[in-house]
Amino acid sequence: MHTYMTRIFLRDTDATGVLFFTEQLRLCVEAFESFLAERGFTVGRMLMSSDYLMPIVHAESDYYAPVKVGDLVKIDLVLGRIGTSSFTLNYKVYCNDKETGKSSTVHVSVDKKAGTTIPLPQQLLDLLSELG
Repeated sequence: MHTYMTRIFLRDTDATGVLFFTEQLRLCVEAFESFLAERGFTVGRMLMSSDYLMPIVHAESDYYAPVKVGDLVKIDLVLGRIGTSSFTLNYKVYCNDKETGKSSTVHVSVDKKAGTTIPLPQQLLDLLSELG
């Protein structure tokens, strides 16, 4: 598991000051990028020097309670599933120790040049294994 902490800013909210629905998913993907960066594997590095990409092909979110401007949010990231060429990440979102939402993303490993699906690279499998 990886835990990511962030604060909700005005830019993250709708006109009522509540977290805009798309922003929960953005924050969850940000949690995954934080996980990678803490292990020395940034998305920028992947784009520049690896021969594969891992685009999101499916995403979903559920919302249980409003999150507002200024709230401190904790996102727990865990590995949901690993397949041959794809993996699923699950996220739980908390505010004030209360679960306020959850999200999941499905990523597919794609050859950067050919644009075709490939088996998950060992480097990625090693990183994902740390999420349990």
